[in-house]
Amino acid sequence: MKFSLFRAAAVGLALAMLPLQASAQELSGKKIGIAAREITNDYNRDIIAGAREVLEKAGAEVVMTDGGGDPRKHNENIENLVNSGVAGIVVQLGDAQQLEPVVAKANDAGIPVVTTSVGATTPGALADVGGDDALMSAMMSRALLSSIDYKGDVYVFWVPGAPLLETRKRILEALAADYPQVTLHEVPTEHSVARVQTQMEDLLTANPAPGSIAAVWGAYDLLTSGAVEAIRRNGRTEIKAASIDGDRIGFQMLLDQDSPFVATVVQDVPTIGRKAAEVLVDKLGGTDEFPSALYTDAWLAVRGNGVAAAEKRWGEGVWDELGMDKADVESRYAQDKDLVVIQPILP
Repeated sequence: MKFSLFRAAAVGLALAMLPLQASAQELSGKKIGIAAREITNDYNRDIIAGAREVLEKAGAEVVMTDGGGDPRKHNENIENLVNSGVAGIVVQLGDAQQLEPVVAKANDAGIPVVTTSVGATTPGALADVGGDDALMSAMMSRALLSSIDYKGDVYVFWVPGAPLLETRKRILEALAADYPQVTLHEVPTEHSVARVQTQMEDLLTANPAPGSIAAVWGAYDLLTSGAVEAIRRNGRTEIKAASIDGDRIGFQMLLDQDSPFVATVVQDVPTIGRKAAEVLVDKLGGTDEFPSALYTDAWLAVRGNGVAAAEKRWGEGVWDELGMDKADVESRYAQDKDLVVIQPILP
């Protein structure tokens, strides 16, 4: 297995220019808020863990909020953190326009804010840290369309109004427009695995002939797992599926026997949280200039590089967590594809 690493030098330099200026106890006695829109999957939990690691190392007391997937509750939580007098806030997920008023309130109170995975610049926030969703969607969508030889009916599961997911879907639409034999079918859904599974069951009932559904494009791994379960239960594993995040459930789907799931784009999620916290700590330490957007690594995981891809994201102990035997996976799928780590190229 060859391991290739392509990084944009400019991006790497931008990240390197964010040293953690605070000493180990620079934030001692200060409270820092982490406001999560929701905490439902590995992606959410690992952003929080990465930020918490940096903040607590700097001596801060971390105050968590969870909006439960409700944007209004999310904004209320951020406003409550502002009113409580925290020294800074890391915001996980949200819509830039919806966040703007509460970020303005934080700024008025002298409280710096860093957003993560908003996918856009929020006025008043120091920076947004995340994966490049347009780039990741292009990678995943290309892999999925290639797996069906660029022809057939593709069912698109996403949650309308979720900014990152809308971006991912737009990229798929732009890519598919070049292939007239590909037909996209929108399946708007909710952040609910059970709901997606039910919707996929209905689609399979309505399209019983093999080949009537070529593929399922899912906006993220956990969401897509509902569709994959329905496909497997109905014995329709000729259907291909793919998504984004590289969650543990994504690798379970990818590397399991006779799975329809063919690819996931893996993000270095803990680093999203760490970099966001470093920006905040640096700001509290006196730094004033930051890039508006910072991006972390991503890599495409397919069956042929799945072992290396899983271990890079989750460590060598991932096999116990997945309930899989590494040797079985390697015997099932030849590990003959390169693992290529990328970042967007910026000027």
